[in-house]
Amino acid sequence: MKKRIIAIMLPFAAARALAATPTLNWSIPTSNTIENITFAITINQAAPIDEFYFANQFSFIGGGGIGYTGIQPTTNAKDGSRQFKVLFSSFRKDTIVRHPNCKGGADGARSGATCRINIPGELGDTFTFRVQKNGNLLMGTVTNQTTGRRDIIGQWEVSPSAGNLNNKQISWIENYKMNNPSFHLTCDKKGWPYYEVKFLPPTANNSTIKGNISTLSGGSQACPGAITWQHDESGTLVKGGYK
Repeated sequence: MKKRIIAIMLPFAAARALAATPTLNWSIPTSNTIENITFAITINQAAPIDEFYFANQFSFIGGGGIGYTGIQPTTNAKDGSRQFKVLFSSFRKDTIVRHPNCKGGADGARSGATCRINIPGELGDTFTFRVQKNGNLLMGTVTNQTTGRRDIIGQWEVSPSAGNLNNKQISWIENYKMNNPSFHLTCDKKGWPYYEVKFLPPTANNSTIKGNISTLSGGSQACPGAITWQHDESGTLVKGGYK
């Protein structure tokens, strides 16, 4: 059993070991069946480059692996407008892809699935990520709360053994370039451009159940002092990098 858990958690564990990924704990206090979870992230500042992932991880009461959904700043669209990459992934071995935005495999693993699209957005926008479980089918959607635009990120299916969605897990901030052993992080605005993001408390079952999110677990080990944060009932505001 222990060996299986390690295998399931390897993608995140490897990222955390290499990038000292700061985490937050989220929970939804309920004994009711959770049919859907909505996460929310506001991006106040972020350079238009491929380097950071602001993500929310979720799991199942039957165990067997995790999923996550979130947003990555990325390069501007061809017309120069701002865009973001959003993802909806599974690390379960029983995953079957059910949408053209998705492909089999996650973070280099043969099992699981990764769904991704680019969407328009601006700094200051709040994005919500809804994970809906209908039977064995899970759908991930993103809504820009500032503009009202909603997109399907993808869909995948799991076995009945997964059970319902769990009511607690973690959110995290990852510099995924650090997963490449040849990448060298420099503690300046070129190596670590400034970001400012806020993780809001999640909700469940069409926002009828309010959840909680914790403060950040810690700052940067690679660049001490580069990450600061503020936490209150409205969420956790994280500031990282250099201007």
